[in-house]
Amino acid sequence: MMKTRLITALVAIVALFVVIYLLPPVAAVVAFCLLCAIAAYEMLGATGVLKRHPLLWVSCAFAAAVPLLTVYGGFQALMAGVFGYVCVSLGWAVFDYKRLGFSQVAEGFFGAFAIPFLLSAALRILTANEMGRQLILMPCIAAWCSDSAAYFAGMLFGKHKLAPHVSPKKTVEGAVGGLLGSLVGMLVFGFVMQHQFGASPDYILLAVGGVIGAAVGQCGDLSMSLIKRSCGIKDFGRLFPGHGGVLDRFDSVLFTAPFFEIMLAFTGII
Repeated sequence: MMKTRLITALVAIVALFVVIYLLPPVAAVVAFCLLCAIAAYEMLGATGVLKRHPLLWVSCAFAAAVPLLTVYGGFQALMAGVFGYVCVSLGWAVFDYKRLGFSQVAEGFFGAFAIPFLLSAALRILTANEMGRQLILMPCIAAWCSDSAAYFAGMLFGKHKLAPHVSPKKTVEGAVGGLLGSLVGMLVFGFVMQHQFGASPDYILLAVGGVIGAAVGQCGDLSMSLIKRSCGIKDFGRLFPGHGGVLDRFDSVLFTAPFFEIMLAFTGII
């Protein structure tokens, strides 16, 4: 199992490097559109919310469009898309009330818009300015360094359960290890950017971003675990062997990406 997880993680890192640094920018947009569509399918199909209803495919199509609308369309285009989706889903519920209730429409909106919008924050960072290709690494480092450090810290030192009703294996010690792992990862990122690329990183900002980013990333992880437990499933999908689906692999990034987008925007970096 561990070997499979490591191989998958290595392949994913290489693929991320190729898409962001070697291929034209449009490749990243296409990749995010696909990831958002798959994430919507996992959230609505794998959980059974809209498993056998045509609105599932409408939701996946809208989810795929969200990255395009947020990056290229602007606020007005995004609101037009949201308005269209809400009209279609509620109108469908009116005439198909036996199969489609309000709770399903609300959950459909969550899967079709909220999840893709949060995930698209990484794409918005990437396309914000000429520094985007470096800044995009920040939410990834915070999330994945936290995940890895939390895993090993929990395995070695874990004694006190963090949220046993949601994720029985997660511990307080693992969570603290995740915060420290993210902190170290962000400082190393700043060091590399300074000494290899001549940047002038704000190490205090990186440290704060690392700790808070790890905290919100762990919140995202637990949030997705809560949804899976509520729906009685182990994983959202099987796209990434050893890791699960898009929502299993990017659950932390769903929260770290918007956090870093907000932080970078408020500090005037993007």
